[in-house]
Amino acid sequence: MAKPKPKRRLWRTLAIACASLVVFLLLFIAAFIFNPFEGTLAELRDIVPRDVNFFLRKERLADDFDDFPQPKFWSRLADARGFAELENGSIGQSLRQQGLERQLDQLAELVARVRADSGGLLDPMRDVLGREVIVAGYQQDYSVQPPRPLAEPWFCAYARVSWRVKAALGVMAFGMAQDKARAQGLDITSDGDLLVVKGQGMNLPLYVRRHLDVVMVANNKQMLEKAQRLIDGNRDEEPIGQMAAYTEGAQKRIARWAEANDTTTPNVAEFVFEPNAFDGFRRHAATWPNAQNKDSMNERVLASFLNLKGWMQVTGGLMFADDVLALTGHVGLNSKQHTQFQGSFYSAEQQRREQWLDPFLRMVPETACAAAALRMPAGEFLHAMIDALEDGEREFLNDAMRRATYQGKPLNDVRDLIEKLRPAFLPRTGFVFQKNKPDTSTNSKGELMVPVTARSPMPRVAWVFWLKPGMAPLVDDMVKMLMTYYTTFSFRNLYHLKVQSGEIELPEPVTEFTNPHIPGTGEIAMIVFRDFFVLSNSGPLIRDILFAKYPNLTHVRSVRDLPEYEAVERELPAELNGLIWVHGPNLVSVLDDYAAFAENSSEQPDPEWMLTSRGTAEETVRRIRFPTYPSKASMPPNLVAPGGEFDQQVTAYLREQWRRERTNFTVEDKKKMQTLRGVAQLLKAGAISLELAPTFMRFQIRLMANLR
Repeated sequence: MAKPKPKRRLWRTLAIACASLVVFLLLFIAAFIFNPFEGTLAELRDIVPRDVNFFLRKERLADDFDDFPQPKFWSRLADARGFAELENGSIGQSLRQQGLERQLDQLAELVARVRADSGGLLDPMRDVLGREVIVAGYQQDYSVQPPRPLAEPWFCAYARVSWRVKAALGVMAFGMAQDKARAQGLDITSDGDLLVVKGQGMNLPLYVRRHLDVVMVANNKQMLEKAQRLIDGNRDEEPIGQMAAYTEGAQKRIARWAEANDTTTPNVAEFVFEPNAFDGFRRHAATWPNAQNKDSMNERVLASFLNLKGWMQVTGGLMFADDVLALTGHVGLNSKQHTQFQGSFYSAEQQRREQWLDPFLRMVPETACAAAALRMPAGEFLHAMIDALEDGEREFLNDAMRRATYQGKPLNDVRDLIEKLRPAFLPRTGFVFQKNKPDTSTNSKGELMVPVTARSPMPRVAWVFWLKPGMAPLVDDMVKMLMTYYTTFSFRNLYHLKVQSGEIELPEPVTEFTNPHIPGTGEIAMIVFRDFFVLSNSGPLIRDILFAKYPNLTHVRSVRDLPEYEAVERELPAELNGLIWVHGPNLVSVLDDYAAFAENSSEQPDPEWMLTSRGTAEETVRRIRFPTYPSKASMPPNLVAPGGEFDQQVTAYLREQWRRERTNFTVEDKKKMQTLRGVAQLLKAGAISLELAPTFMRFQIRLMANLR
């Protein structure tokens, strides 16, 4: 038998030695640093407790940046039309004041320093944020009853990390590595299986724990203890990943959005938060929207619909796609917080959109800057609108109603008329907004038919009501009542505007009631047309609405003909309660009107306006303040004389009306307007769809950017 050659024996010996060394190193690493053969956690969401007050999850975060902290879309956004207004407006200024730029620079420096100090071995974006990251925590201390706000939120960051981070954490358990970190100003110590990190500027220490491929960093040990109990399968703890509000409000809605947009891996940030656990939100919700705000009817109307105090939990996802930002989610509501109107609003039944929404959208001209349609009881909505009026305005309408008759019978007040009209309306209401264009029509004398003294940038607005079959005569009788008593309601003139396109003329004209003191347009207009009753502050807008309804005859397009709406329609559910539509380019021109008006507004009332408004003001003050006198002529001379009580109150009323009708924008208001204009320029179109029930509100938002 031949003996092995010496050279062959040498190679075999070296191979055995190397293999032994590798095995020894692997055993050493597995025993003292980390196990390179360990598995991965099946689901990161299942180690986050379900009772956290906030939760944010993002996968593949590193892919969103070219060079941190600059996101991939930044160069296109910075070059887009409107970005300069946004950057120089109130939002940009606020972010600069809060030091956002400085904080981002510090983060970028930190990331670069980690890369440099590790010789490129560690990259936070690649090794920590590259796969999946979750941030969750508490705003309230639930260990006491009632729960108390925490001085600082408890939070925990969960991240799937690479083997490099596992190795680095394993090494940091050794005293030599801790001494080196301490020399660089970072105090790292071991506490059982935790690493405790302290540093300059840190109010609380950070606790670090690793499990398989997940690293958890928290500022409170309880967060890590809860995570460990979930890892161990403790039945006393439930994960947020299996919570119904999360699976229904986030996961399923995101999956539905992905299917509608033909993508299998949407770029999405998932979230869950309890708004009223945040002290700032709670204080804001207690005062806004204010149903008693004397200076804003918009806010008073909004308070009829919205009650932030009843928002218990918000779940959903924020999706990023090419030139599109989408938001979908679910708001859990406390129905006990609803007002009577809100109860009826959130209880409105759903209906297939082709049966109610599509016919309305076919009536919204493409020139509209915004439109909305909501399924809600029309009668309750009209009552809510009357409640939002100021006392003087409401009493003026009530007094006029008492001097008119409807269907040959006297009325008690506006509410009485609404109750008589209620049976005519289906539970649907639509709104259309369009840039205000002065009506330059003149009569035979060359005078403006619809003069406007109350200059305002207010857009044209139309309310659209659906009528029940056979109930149109109820509303027709209301229009006839106004035509008979229009002077009682302080209207100056009555016109019938023809709806004519070329040689085609619709049989029903638009009825217009004019008063130069109606802000912006100087008129109120209305029409009962087949299944709809349209009420507006502009007869020409109603004409545009009817033109859009018959595109084959008028060649006027509706919003349904826009390619942007086609993209929105793919995402709409079969049944929904409401839709809000905004068209950015058309909105820009409306905001330009407000900006121009702001530049021309004046503190002192315009003398011509005071003169032409005097008669209406005197009649209003007499009815409200001096109702015992049937007319100004019947008042004692000392009341109506210059400087008398009546004269003083009329002057005060006029000044108050001027204050309300002019914009009186402050420098801050103008900056906000600049910001809104920038947003409108960046927005090609946007839509919000709503599904409502007494205990929840589901929403879908799609914003399409106008990037170049």
